Amino acid sequence: MPWPVTHVLTAEIFYDGFFSHLDHKEFIIGTCFPDIRYPARLDRKSTHIKHLSLSDIQSQSPFRAGLLFHSYVDEMWNTLVLHKNAQIFNEIPHDKPMIHTMKVLQDKCLYYRLEDWSRIADYFKVTLPEERTFGASEGMIQRWHDILANYLRKPPNIDDLNMLSISLTPEMIEKIREYYLDFQDNQRLNQVLSDFYDQVIGFYQEEKETASLVD
Repeated sequence: MPWPVTHVLTAEIFYDGFFSHLDHKEFIIGTCFPDIRYPARLDRKSTHIKHLSLSDIQSQSPFRAGLLFHSYVDEMWNTLVLHKNAQIFNEIPHDKPMIHTMKVLQDKCLYYRLEDWSRIADYFKVTLPEERTFGASEGMIQRWHDILANYLRKPPNIDDLNMLSISLTPEMIEKIREYYLDFQDNQRLNQVLSDFYDQVIGFYQEEKETASLVD
C-alpha cells in the first residue's frame, strides 16, 4: 500500500535485526519491485504474497526476501494507518483517490528520516535476473528502475504525481492532485502519516523480542 519512500524506510528499520545476512542492495531493489505490477499490468498475486512471517521471509534470496517484505509492510500499513486510525475518515474523504493521496503525502512527511537517499537511488542503476521472471519486459523493468531512482533522489513533491500516468487514468490523477492541495496541511492527517514511522519501530522491537524468546 505505501509508496517507495515509506517502503524503503520500513525495510531499513527491519534490515539490521532480521535481514543483515542478505545483500542490502538486492533486498531494497526487491522491496520496491512489487508495484511494477501497475505499469506492467501484472497479476497482483504474482508480486504480493499475503500472511508471511518474518522467519518465512528471512530464508529467501535477498531479492525475494525484499519482495516478500513489501507485502509484509503493506499489511502493516493497512493495520496501523487505515484500521487503527479509521477515525481520520471523519475529516477526509474515504475513497480510492484519497488513499493514493495519503501514500504520497506520507512519503513527503517521512523523507527526512533517512539522509543517504542518493545511495539508495543508485541501487537502481542495475537490474537483477530475478526481476525478469515475473512477466515484465526488460524495457519496463529498466523504466521502473529509472522512475524509482529519480523519485527517491530528492524530496517528494506534487510534481511526482505525473509518474502516476503510467498506471492511473487522468481523471484519477487529477482527483489525487486536488486532494493533495486540499489536505497537505491537514494537521491531523499529517500526524497519522508521521506516526507510522514510530509505530513501525515499536512493532519492530516487539518482533525482535518475540524472536529472541523463540531462539
